Amino acid sequence: MTELPLDLLELLRENPDAMNVPGGLLTKQGPQDYVGSVPAIAGTLFFKDAHLPAVRDAISACFEEFQVKAEPKFTWLYREDPPEGPDKMAYAEAKPLNKMLVRMDPDDAVSFHYTSGVLAQDAGPWEFQVVGLPAWRAEMGGWGLCGLRFSMPILFVEENPGLFQTLFVSFARRLCAVHGYGGHSLILSAARYDENQAFEAFLTSKLRGFDAGNLVSGAVNAHLGIKTVGWLTAIDNDYVEKVGGISAIRSALPMDWFGLFDYGTGLVIQGGAQPEAAPADSPMPARLVLPNMLLKPIRTPKVRMHYASAGSEPRLIGRAAEEWLNRFDVADNELLAYKAKLLDEPKFAGLPDLPTRL
Repeated sequence: MTELPLDLLELLRENPDAMNVPGGLLTKQGPQDYVGSVPAIAGTLFFKDAHLPAVRDAISACFEEFQVKAEPKFTWLYREDPPEGPDKMAYAEAKPLNKMLVRMDPDDAVSFHYTSGVLAQDAGPWEFQVVGLPAWRAEMGGWGLCGLRFSMPILFVEENPGLFQTLFVSFARRLCAVHGYGGHSLILSAARYDENQAFEAFLTSKLRGFDAGNLVSGAVNAHLGIKTVGWLTAIDNDYVEKVGGISAIRSALPMDWFGLFDYGTGLVIQGGAQPEAAPADSPMPARLVLPNMLLKPIRTPKVRMHYASAGSEPRLIGRAAEEWLNRFDVADNELLAYKAKLLDEPKFAGLPDLPTRL
């Protein structure tokens, strides 16, 4: 399902930790003795009104569905400025998410970050993170959107075909998502995010199909437009109309290679049967270029990715961030060639458990 060589998949079966990246790699201090990042398949959704009880109930429902269907191996919970309790605790000691949410005031910011590293500072492939604006900021406007991200090990997605898409569409429906995307991602240490940005910047320069930047920074400008496209791309009905409606989407994205899933207030576009890492030394995949160009008019004009480095470590800031945002752009007169290129790419495999937008 993830276009990885069979020998690498076999390696992951024998050693699930084979792709763990040492912390602090490519920084001045050098590699550290903890897991700084790990590749995974992740889904990100941006939505409104996490201060409202109904939306907080929807967040809880997403988490519970994730627990039931995927059985994630969480070990730690981080919170930013919690109204009560510590900002870090072992997962086994944490109260249920719905119990914590119901005790929060509307003016409390939502911040829950479940991780799966062995040590508190370790990154792990299982993740569930949600951030939400307090009521006063949401009502003021201009502070961005709320965000949810969940991730799974690459091998788990490979061995459970369709589950990731099912959860992504379900979460989009529950949250009435404004937009979002899913595919390859590098999960960074929640405790030591800053010192692992350098490796993320390096990796995304080599693999264009990987997401970059954290959920909080992505939510800041999410009200201005979509951040990127991925294996899965969610857009709400307002954005559907802004790009010309369903007919324009079907015309731009041939249905033998793209699937459309209805989530009630919008649709999810799936490009091909598998996530695409898109190595920078290979031609760009048409199933990322074509949706990128279709949705370019609704893309955010700016994006926050990384924090600045005091040294010369790589970072996705300034021009580098802009280049990442535009990485799948091509000239309009190249679109026909990319449609022809689809003939050499894997076709979309339908998922009978998900409703298709006609």
